[in-house]
Amino acid sequence: MKYEKLCRAIEEQLHREMHTPADFEYLSEQLQRQTGDSVSSTTLMRLWGYRPSVTVRTSTLDILARFIGYEDYTHFNSACMEEDAQAEPAGIVEEVKEKPSRFHYGYMAAAVAVIVVCAGMFLFFSLRFRPTEEVAAQRSQPHFITKLSELGNNRKYLIHTRRDRRGILGISSRHLASTYGIARFYHCDEPSPFALIQYEDNYYLYSVQEDLFVNVLQYLTNQPLRQDFGKENWCAFDIRPERGCFVIDFKSHTKVYTLNVNAGDGIIIDDWGTTNGTYDDGNLFILEDVGPFDPTEAFILLQNSLTD
Repeated sequence: MKYEKLCRAIEEQLHREMHTPADFEYLSEQLQRQTGDSVSSTTLMRLWGYRPSVTVRTSTLDILARFIGYEDYTHFNSACMEEDAQAEPAGIVEEVKEKPSRFHYGYMAAAVAVIVVCAGMFLFFSLRFRPTEEVAAQRSQPHFITKLSELGNNRKYLIHTRRDRRGILGISSRHLASTYGIARFYHCDEPSPFALIQYEDNYYLYSVQEDLFVNVLQYLTNQPLRQDFGKENWCAFDIRPERGCFVIDFKSHTKVYTLNVNAGDGIIIDDWGTTNGTYDDGNLFILEDVGPFDPTEAFILLQNSLTD
């Protein structure tokens, strides 16, 4: 692992090993709380080797180094090099010229016996209580939703386009965005989690990062139920299976608009594909469950948005 020393130092700081998506989500929350900077759980999983390896930005490494008490990642590396330089061999032990007596042999035999017993007990408890590599690997595997019945208001999700060909949804400048590389606008560097809140037979897309809902013009709003001022306030949508993925249709009283990661502009919500079903990788989404979510604040916004 390229950043093994940094990863191990962070685990020691947390007194917690990183194996599951919940572990990385916890670390992401701790980084935000203690440093004020945001690093997504997906980036952390890549750093630990649980996701395909990509180049990690220096700014991300600096955030992690500050979390464990260093000025930046360069400072952390310098400290590690100094520790390695000081850990030299203690020297050559002089040979014992005299043959050990039978008394010495007895002590040596007893010491060997104690070592063997301790090693056996350690091995027994390690195998019994520590998850095997296979179990740990299974826990680290992404959990993708395959049925609408698996969705819940108390879970949060990463929303991938089919096979990630057009990125993963995120937030940029308080707009819905995508990690799709060639997008001209509404592009973001990191995906972010969303909740799919089901309320009164409709779904609402809620940004966990910003604690706001997404409306049909991709803006974030705290008025998800206000539909009396025109198209810009529609937030309700349907989500339905299509070709092994899901289609997200924002709906008004008169028209349906499909969420579409566009090949040129980045991400739009329009009526392309709704009439003849010509969906492609930009309309088809895969939902990855990334951990628990408390929907209390989301429901407060929903219930208050008609009375404000």
